[in-house]
Amino acid sequence: MTATLNRQVRSLVTRYGREQVLKALAKAEALEAPQRTVAGAARAHPKSTPARRAKRPRKSPLEVVAAARVGLDVRPVLERIAVAYEDRQILPELCGVRKFLAKEGVDPDRVRSRVDALRNLIRVLATRRREELEELFEGWRKHVEVGDLGLIAEAILGPPETVAPTSER
Repeated sequence: MTATLNRQVRSLVTRYGREQVLKALAKAEALEAPQRTVAGAARAHPKSTPARRAKRPRKSPLEVVAAARVGLDVRPVLERIAVAYEDRQILPELCGVRKFLAKEGVDPDRVRSRVDALRNLIRVLATRRREELEELFEGWRKHVEVGDLGLIAEAILGPPETVAPTSER
């Protein structure tokens, strides 16, 4: 069939010219396209095609907290944590989130991204008291501000306020 088709196309190009054949082909495809889609839709059976899940829009941090249904005393702190988490002001790296969730009994292998981890993080934190949440929040913020090396130096030397100034000789 391919050889026969090639001969016929060559004959059409010779007789009418390449440009005329391409225009006729484009017009034929334009006329045939709607018929193909209608015919394809009629043939397609709903059970024969795999179902595709529609992507859910990502919830905002405040929506995630609202979905957790927490008490009114804890909610403002959780909202601050969720917004700071979203802005990477706390737990900026996925590995830190995984470590925290693993300590809390959540399987870290199920946490694929920071975005997905927010729901788990809020679920875990929703069980805590307000005072604990505020301490955690401040600790996380301090960790991000100072960094890992700063925390190590602080553990060795003590807090910056207690470090004696060096005397000049």
